[in-house]
Amino acid sequence: NQWENRPDFPVTANFAKNGMPHLFMVAAPVGLDTTQPFPMSVWLHGGGGSARQSLPGSRAEINIKPEEGIILSHDDNMMGHRGASPPHPDQPTWHFGWRKNYDPFTPDSLPTGIDTIVNYTQRRYLWIDSWLHRRFNIDPNRIHVHGHSMGSAGATALGKCYPEYYASVTIFNNGFGGPEPGSNPAIFGEPTLNFPTNLKNINGETVHLSNLFNLLDNCSEYRDLPLFRHWHGKNDDNGTMRWDAYVVENYRKADSLGIGIQHMWSERSHGVDSAPDYNDHWVNGQQPSQQTALDDVAFAEARYRSNQSFPAFFNHQWDPQNNDPGTGLIGINNGDGDNWGAWGGWHRWDTETILDLPQEWAVDVWLESDAVFANDNCPHDSLTASMAIRKPQQFKLQPGTGNSCYAYITDLNTGNIISSGGFFVPDDLAVVHNVTAYRKDIRKIRIHVLGGTSTSEPNSVASLSVFPNPASSQLQLRYHTTRNEPVLIRLSRADGASEVSVFEATAGENQWVIATQDYPNGWYSLSIQGTDTILTQKVLIRH
Repeated sequence: NQWENRPDFPVTANFAKNGMPHLFMVAAPVGLDTTQPFPMSVWLHGGGGSARQSLPGSRAEINIKPEEGIILSHDDNMMGHRGASPPHPDQPTWHFGWRKNYDPFTPDSLPTGIDTIVNYTQRRYLWIDSWLHRRFNIDPNRIHVHGHSMGSAGATALGKCYPEYYASVTIFNNGFGGPEPGSNPAIFGEPTLNFPTNLKNINGETVHLSNLFNLLDNCSEYRDLPLFRHWHGKNDDNGTMRWDAYVVENYRKADSLGIGIQHMWSERSHGVDSAPDYNDHWVNGQQPSQQTALDDVAFAEARYRSNQSFPAFFNHQWDPQNNDPGTGLIGINNGDGDNWGAWGGWHRWDTETILDLPQEWAVDVWLESDAVFANDNCPHDSLTASMAIRKPQQFKLQPGTGNSCYAYITDLNTGNIISSGGFFVPDDLAVVHNVTAYRKDIRKIRIHVLGGTSTSEPNSVASLSVFPNPASSQLQLRYHTTRNEPVLIRLSRADGASEVSVFEATAGENQWVIATQDYPNGWYSLSIQGTDTILTQKVLIRH
């Protein structure tokens, strides 16, 4: 009896679906080490496609070839009536779900009123992930999702609806607008009616169909998204996925919000395999020297984790060195923006160097310069952007009250401080502006942020003594602290000029010497900032 012990109803399908099955396919590299937890990369096909399209050996232009983990490819085609259309398999749910009252076995399947779209397909995908995890040594913190066209829309929705679950999202040619008017009414209702879903956003509001597939609308209880990487083609005229003003609007708004999106665009049309026909700047062949490595499955699986914070670089559009996508006019060489470019696509960071503590966060950063594919190398010596700390694990700011933070950037080659300064954060998102990163062959930098909420008792017995005062050639500092902590020492003149030094203090008494022989005579303010303490003294330098 198919009605008994159904594995799908009511979580991954409605009652009317009658237990109809779906296909998924798994591929693993030869010699995969299963003794250690390994990543899983989910690939979602486009409209009219199938799971077989998204396995190793297919889509060579974007290199669906894992090196450390496995590929999971889903099939979204659901057999059933679509209004007057007879049953057929080409009835996608956009990798999301369908109306609660949709019956695929009756021609009378169009909605008669407002219905709720339930994320049955998303639930099925997560259930399959869980099933695989229970039977194989999959690392739950290294699950990535990729997709092209309709699959990119589905991947976007998964990343937004379950942002805590995915380590990264890689998408190709998402038009961000969802189903066009008149399409998929049996599944979603008329798209212009914007049916509600069963999901809630961070404010407790109902998520609607139009919120699911763009980069801008929150679709879950979580503030932060995983890292998104997105490619589109300026010659894409493929229906709702086409290059247009709404795509560019998503680029610009997402780039201003610091939500963690790397935007790339180029000359090609909708299909990535068409790129060589356009002499495309991101994909111009199937060899490593002819295509970007950034979109490879192996690139993401080796780097990103869902339980790790990351630097979300943004405001790339305000650096005049970066190219501009234009206004959304289809085509190239038409005066509407640049034919190709990247906003954030040349930024790299070493995930092994991320320091994420309650009051301290840091990471090593550079711009790509030694890639095999020439266009993966940043064409500029440096680029300036803003940076938000996304998905912080321990580094937490106090919501609602505002936070005082301090950031400094060091040259990893010399250890010298390049820039530093305090800043005020009005909410609980730490943002550092005017961060200049350099090509790796010029300079790697370390971005260091101090602030956050202490998880220990306040350092109420911290003390500072300075001698001699007045000083001539040097100042000797004695700083007593109750814990190991980084400290910043700033010596400031009345005109605002200052020098900053960074030290690692250990619990107990610490002694440091600051050379002052080159300082002009006058009064100075000496401040020392620990994790939750700022101590200040007046110092007179007199030669």
